Amino acid sequence: MSEELKVEGRDESAARSRISRITRRSLLGTAALTLSGAALVACQTGGSAGGTQSGTGASSGSLLKKVQDRGQLNVTTSLLYPPEFFKDSSGKPAGYDIDVLNMVAKDLNVKLNIIDVPDNAANIANVQSGKADLVSAGLVNTPKRALVMNFTKGYVPYTQILMVPVNGANSVAELNQAGKKITALTASTAFFRAQLLFPKATVTPLAQDQALLSVATGKADACLVEDYLAKPFIAQHSNVKLMNNGQAVATEFGCWGVPAGDYLWWRWLDNWISYNIDNAQLPGMYTNTFGLNWVHPS
Repeated sequence: MSEELKVEGRDESAARSRISRITRRSLLGTAALTLSGAALVACQTGGSAGGTQSGTGASSGSLLKKVQDRGQLNVTTSLLYPPEFFKDSSGKPAGYDIDVLNMVAKDLNVKLNIIDVPDNAANIANVQSGKADLVSAGLVNTPKRALVMNFTKGYVPYTQILMVPVNGANSVAELNQAGKKITALTASTAFFRAQLLFPKATVTPLAQDQALLSVATGKADACLVEDYLAKPFIAQHSNVKLMNNGQAVATEFGCWGVPAGDYLWWRWLDNWISYNIDNAQLPGMYTNTFGLNWVHPS
């Protein structure tokens, strides 16, 4: 089946695509059913993780089979953050995540259907309700989130840097003080990391533009943010800079979230990520898209 893409959800302002298409050898095209059968044997002989699925019922009830039978992979995301996921000038989904998901759909021999929603709360709700088969929005696999859904290993690394006023702080220690205000994108990898880095300061979750503007307007002392999001903003605002020339203060990993308990589906996706990291497909795509060096998940 050819790769096709459909979009559901809200209209957002179009963003300019700078994604380089990458060709690759596809060795997984016929592997989905094979892995499903192999995992089923493992379940029958040794049991699945968490003991939630076993035998024939596990195979037939898994999204791994349902997606293939349906002929469509439903993925929920938020097309708001170029170059990772956004709408191009023609209004179509584009970015690193979309390119990666097209590869997944091709290996499953299905179409890709993108469901566009405004935030991660809606993304998680779509997976829990069954509207989406997975969420691809760079979610961090926090222990609290892992209570309601399963997470794959990281498919995208996030280099976290600090954006500060031109005459602002020069160290994390200087910012980790009572009275200091740190902003970060709501429910993002940066927000969770900021709470760990700055326990003495006030960490405020905001929409991404508001988080950055709070520093530029003097309402906050720093914004913890991904490198690729900060640089375009700084180019347009001369009163802010990257602290210590953009030296990374942390690295987080965005994961795919899937329904809790679906071992076969989670395991196939996890294996897919490992395979495409090992064969250098994901690292190459990441560097071409973000202009940054890949960092391997632990």
